[in-house]
Amino acid sequence: MLCVTCTDMAALGGSHPETCYGRYGAMPIQSARYLQELALRILLQTMSTTAARYGRTIKPILSVGMAFYVRVFVEVNDDKAGVNKASLNIGAVYQSTQCPSFHTVKHGQYGRGNKQIYQPSRAPLVPCCEETGGQFKVAGPAWLGPLHDFDIVDEAISRLEKPDGTEFPLHTKTRLHGLLTAVSEELSDIPLYYTLPDLCHTLRCQSPPLNKVKAALVNAGYRVSAYHKEPQAIKTDAPNRIVWDVMRAWCKDNPVAKDSKNKKRRKGKDTSSDSNKENSENKDAGSKILAVEPSISVDFTIPKSFENRKKAQRYPMNPEENWGPKKAASGYKRKRSTKPENPQKENSSHPAS
Repeated sequence: MLCVTCTDMAALGGSHPETCYGRYGAMPIQSARYLQELALRILLQTMSTTAARYGRTIKPILSVGMAFYVRVFVEVNDDKAGVNKASLNIGAVYQSTQCPSFHTVKHGQYGRGNKQIYQPSRAPLVPCCEETGGQFKVAGPAWLGPLHDFDIVDEAISRLEKPDGTEFPLHTKTRLHGLLTAVSEELSDIPLYYTLPDLCHTLRCQSPPLNKVKAALVNAGYRVSAYHKEPQAIKTDAPNRIVWDVMRAWCKDNPVAKDSKNKKRRKGKDTSSDSNKENSENKDAGSKILAVEPSISVDFTIPKSFENRKKAQRYPMNPEENWGPKKAASGYKRKRSTKPENPQKENSSHPAS
């Protein structure tokens, strides 16, 4: 068992992509809302390729984002035959530059009808984003396999729920139980996720209830879950067009409010020339997406399976106000001198009587 913790989220999160590429051999995406999970998958990819050089493979047991860092627990095995399958778990992420749509493509795939032959996989069949026509940003390579071993996660939850399940008392028992419960409920085999605020921001619409969006995806025949680090996450195996069909159906029932005045008009500027330039090619991403009719019948009825939810503290609040990373240590502590700078001058100010 190997535990690895990474605190350099500025690099893994995309603020310094050149640093991330130099340290981990992978490129992140700064503006992506799934950067926490992408950071985990970049780390696992680095561990997998490093282990493969020595004829070993990794099996993620638990991979979580906690506070302001990421932590993974992996099982390392001597498996030279398994090294040949490494390309089936590692791939690239294609992120649209104009909307939250994305594609994941593994580097390798099996040959036709023969699992003993490996060949390069194929890039997305579309040259650009299907919804907006925007270009793709490429991230990775990243780990696209499972993040957790649910058998071990369930065993850990059952021990935490027993009064004498742990050998020593745990002060963070409630927080740990909530984290593992959220992990046990997510789709580990589905890479990355959408966030509801990001979808609504693209369409400029009011936000629907999260449960209704998830219910619509389940009623359409797809799986959906949350993510242990992001309360507003929508992790699903539904393709991009289905996710947008759900949002289109919501916008039909709750139309997007149109601005009656332009910002420039509010400032007293003439916008007659700007109005002539508006055409289909210059529409924003939200207008392009809403211009397409939904391809499925969307049902927002919440299924009964949503009611059977285990009670747990899944997304705890920060323990105190302004909690987070503090200024880096300087290496030494300056001491204030209690002695006066000029004792003779101080004595001269009190003449003897």
